[in-house]
Amino acid sequence: MLKKVYPAVFEIDPVGYGAYFPDIDGTATQGKDIPEVLDNASDVLGIMLADLIEEGYALPHPSDLNSIQIDSSKQFVSFVSVDLNEYLTMNEPVKKTLQIPKWADKRAKEMGINFSQTLTEALLEKLEA
Repeated sequence: MLKKVYPAVFEIDPVGYGAYFPDIDGTATQGKDIPEVLDNASDVLGIMLADLIEEGYALPHPSDLNSIQIDSSKQFVSFVSVDLNEYLTMNEPVKKTLQIPKWADKRAKEMGINFSQTLTEALLEKLEA
């Protein structure tokens, strides 16, 4: 699972609620109520982050929740999470041959670790995606 979490600014608007991500340009959405705008915010976050990854850009670091300035009379800040596996279109597997120490192979198999998933997660972290 490739979960990412970013802060979003939510505000009351004529339709219900609007939301945007200060760390990611072009991310704005809305919804008639809080559950809908949260769902839409997660969706737009997934689309934008997957696009950045697929275009070869590093993902921006999420801002600290308390560093985001808002008008508290009509706005609030909350974290929004997304599983990027649902949005990455270049997710088709590519076969790679690699070598690991025998002891690591044995212990990982005993623990039921998925090698492909572990390598993908490690690469994303290493690539700062």
